[in-house]
Amino acid sequence: MKIVKYIALILILLNVPTFGLQHFGASVGAITNLLLFVAIIVYFFVSKKSKPVWPFVILGLSYFTFSGLQYFGDTSEFIKDAVRFFIFIFCINEITKDTTAKELLIFLLIGAISIAINALVFPDAFGRYGGFYLNANKAGFICLFGFALSYIVKNYKLKLLIQFAFIICGIFTLSRSFMLFLVLINLLSIFTDKKNIQTFAVGAVALVVIFTASTLQLNKSRFSALHSLFGDSEEVEMQTITEGSRDETWAYFSDLITNNMLIGAGYKSMTGGSSLVSIEYGVHNTFLMVLGEAGILSFLLIIIIYLAITIRSFGYLQTHQEYAYLAIAIFGYLMVAHNYFYKYDVLFISIWLYHKVRQDSTLEEEIKAD
Repeated sequence: MKIVKYIALILILLNVPTFGLQHFGASVGAITNLLLFVAIIVYFFVSKKSKPVWPFVILGLSYFTFSGLQYFGDTSEFIKDAVRFFIFIFCINEITKDTTAKELLIFLLIGAISIAINALVFPDAFGRYGGFYLNANKAGFICLFGFALSYIVKNYKLKLLIQFAFIICGIFTLSRSFMLFLVLINLLSIFTDKKNIQTFAVGAVALVVIFTASTLQLNKSRFSALHSLFGDSEEVEMQTITEGSRDETWAYFSDLITNNMLIGAGYKSMTGGSSLVSIEYGVHNTFLMVLGEAGILSFLLIIIIYLAITIRSFGYLQTHQEYAYLAIAIFGYLMVAHNYFYKYDVLFISIWLYHKVRQDSTLEEEIKAD
């Protein structure tokens, strides 16, 4: 059944249904999306069953129940999204448990390479690149997830090469969030093991390559701001760096959130295009989205789930440092995105990490084994 698992991983981690819809039309998007669910359902029925991931199931029940109370849009769309979410949550459990860190790293690396191909072979006037992921900010976090997992590589030279690939592909996205969380993860990695300071050198080399490659078509304002931070510019272009920042975006939704704190304002009221807010784009924060659409109970549930995962991952810092770095990257993504319940790549990685930090072996046993 490995072939079924790999088909599912390709479709989920490389964003194939959305990419197919965007570039090849609705038919390809629908077929690949159907193939994704067929693959995970087939794998579920032929594999050994384990307990469902109840925290995510309860979160889904809470979110769709409360957000549905105030939803007055297309009922069929709401039902389809809810059914797909629960099929995914129940059926993907076995695939996440059977996916190794190495396999996950390989697929994320392929995804990151697609960003480089987008930038080098298919450049555009916008100058920020997303590869298979289309959205540059999301692509940046895919690179962060891969970078976090790169610490599993034992071969020193190979690890640095992989880290270089994720960093330079992440820079192609020109995502401010990518740069911020990359620095945070690097600082934590140095605290964990001083040898990891060499990764800063890898990042410096990546920046030099980007700054000296005159043929690259990168977004002028973002690239200029990046150069002002790390180049020889005397003044840092703070206006470009802070322009359109996430806290400004969140502020537009403050009234909607505070006025609907108990049960929320309804499904997708925070994701853009809603008549309840004056802007067309969404809140770009999963936690605020859940609070605004489904109320305080669902908000507390998602906070508790991800805090628990993060705290447990730090308990493995001496034996599996990649867990803590991945938890930070996931938390960062949830702070800047609002498509959690109908885009499944980050949900997949979250469940994968959930299983890893709940392993039966104790930390003491792992430390002794090392």
